[in-house]
Amino acid sequence: MKSDEIIEKIRNKLKESDPSRRTVVNTFQFNFTDSDGNLIKSMVFDFKALDIYEGCTSNVDGQVTISDDDFYLVGTKQKTFQEILQQEKAKIGGDEEAINKMLEKFRINTQN
Repeated sequence: MKSDEIIEKIRNKLKESDPSRRTVVNTFQFNFTDSDGNLIKSMVFDFKALDIYEGCTSNVDGQVTISDDDFYLVGTKQKTFQEILQQEKAKIGGDEEAINKMLEKFRINTQN
């Protein structure tokens, strides 16, 4: 999956982060699809435990369904998450406040 290198970068940032300075302490499930919308892989981004792992969990605050290509574009700063959402290329659901906090992190990280 193209996004694996982006996920690894996020995982490494989580490992380096100071747990007392976290602003996002939620768990999200990302469902990655191919260009036809078929599920490739599900990943759990657990900001409580500072971990990212493959699989599913029923204990999520939000879910994001996005294509591998689009997540890669966000991760490499070629597009913003907001642009992907506006183009209806991603679906989000769950706790709106938690999702907005997470998306804010993506916005901050894309402004480098």
